[in-house]
Amino acid sequence: MTGAAHVADALEQLGGFFALAAPPARGTDAVPWVEVLSETALEARFAAVRAALASSTGLPVEEVDPRVAVSATQVGLASRLWSVALAGAVLHSWVPDLSSAALVASPVHRGAVPLGVADPDRGMPIASTTEAAAVIGRTVTEGSLAALDEACARVGRTAGRVLLSNAASSLVGAGRVLASRRPEAADRTDELVRLLLAGPALSAGGSFAEDGTFLRSGCCLFYRLPEHGLCPDCVLAPAHPELVTEAH
Repeated sequence: MTGAAHVADALEQLGGFFALAAPPARGTDAVPWVEVLSETALEARFAAVRAALASSTGLPVEEVDPRVAVSATQVGLASRLWSVALAGAVLHSWVPDLSSAALVASPVHRGAVPLGVADPDRGMPIASTTEAAAVIGRTVTEGSLAALDEACARVGRTAGRVLLSNAASSLVGAGRVLASRRPEAADRTDELVRLLLAGPALSAGGSFAEDGTFLRSGCCLFYRLPEHGLCPDCVLAPAHPELVTEAH
């Protein structure tokens, strides 16, 4: 087994957001990325996420800020893109083709195929973290992720700063999860995360301080949910430390 199919089989062992169907099983509801990001599909997904947030917090659905649902939707999809890209590059020296043209996924919230690629042989071997950053930057940062952010801003009427800082924070979060599950790859993971974060498309989303802590440039808006508070990396956290929680 080679290419994305081999990587997907190995990443399955990491669990969580690292899952990649390569290719999806026959009969699933997976559709091309452009259809996942269509206005009709996104509006339905936002509504489903909003209802789920209402159920989990005890709020009436109309009291859940729609932009929180948009933010949560984007964070979830972005985290999957970053997780697969980082783990493929760092652990297997192979980045599956995660461009918009190659990706497929279920068009619904909690669908059978959170993320997949139709052609398991499409992708690129990576010889260094610099090369990995260039490939991921082109296919994800400036490709499928950019398309996701644009669609969420347009259909979900959510500010670009929220989405950009979400993307940067999701990258850092994916790197931390990967490093915790594969400690021997922590240094390479950190190097790749920092290279990607320094790229022109993401650099305004947040930055690392000298002590290694990450601070995003915007807020994910999750603090508007009951008992959530501010995320530790929130731009508002330094001025309101008493409101910071570990909830995500």
